[in-house]
Amino acid sequence: MTDRDGEHRGRRRAAERGAGSAGIPVAAKATAGAAVVLLGAHMFLTAVYNTPSEELKYGALPGAVADRYVRPYLVQDYKIFAPDPADTDRQLWVRAWVEQPDGERVNTEWLNASHVELSEAYRKTLRKQLSVVGAERLMAAYTALNDTHKGVVAQNHLDSTELYGVNDAMVAADDSDPAAVREFIRADNFVTSYATQVAYAMWGDQGEIVGVQARAVYDPVIRWADRHDPDAERPPSRYTDLGWVPPMEWPGQDREAFARTFRAWAEQTGEDGA
Repeated sequence: MTDRDGEHRGRRRAAERGAGSAGIPVAAKATAGAAVVLLGAHMFLTAVYNTPSEELKYGALPGAVADRYVRPYLVQDYKIFAPDPADTDRQLWVRAWVEQPDGERVNTEWLNASHVELSEAYRKTLRKQLSVVGAERLMAAYTALNDTHKGVVAQNHLDSTELYGVNDAMVAADDSDPAAVREFIRADNFVTSYATQVAYAMWGDQGEIVGVQARAVYDPVIRWADRHDPDAERPPSRYTDLGWVPPMEWPGQDREAFARTFRAWAEQTGEDGA
């Protein structure tokens, strides 16, 4: 083979490589580009979510956006693999203040919303039930409050819209820990909007819902290390102590669809809202 033949073959191979690159469909290139962008956004928001500094996370970084993206379905929970497994039953309880057609206002009984949600078999396997996630977030945020703030949130705040009254009262009572206040309001927003939908679903036909009250309940079981001890006793339950707040709905919530689903679950547990 002459030098000219080798040079010709080399140019032909280079041309074939170029033709193969140019032959990639535009749709494939667009799909790959979109995948890279989505992966980058996912990694960035995950990193923001795990940022240890509250000031940095919610100041310079979009911490609120990261929270909404990660929770509740992307949160990692390793407790089932731990040598000391989870030993607390987490529940969200809800009740409503209803103004009946005759003008009388009555309190409903407490309803265990988690018990209702878990009545559907497939909901038990998801591990990220909305009521359980809400209870966990609320309990964590409530526990982080100081005694002054706990006293404020235990009062009724029905004279304002949504949770503005709670937030303003907490700041006015003690403005030394704004991060704890923000986290509590964020968790309470989640729980109150869920509790509002439960209230409309279970008691909306009895009159106007003028207030809702939610409670995160932690009901411990015997610790794993003491499971073989016949004298072991269950630790006492603990719960959040929150007052009445106005009902709260977000634009994307569908009251009728929620009511159909939740009432169907409630019927399986024997709850009728009476």
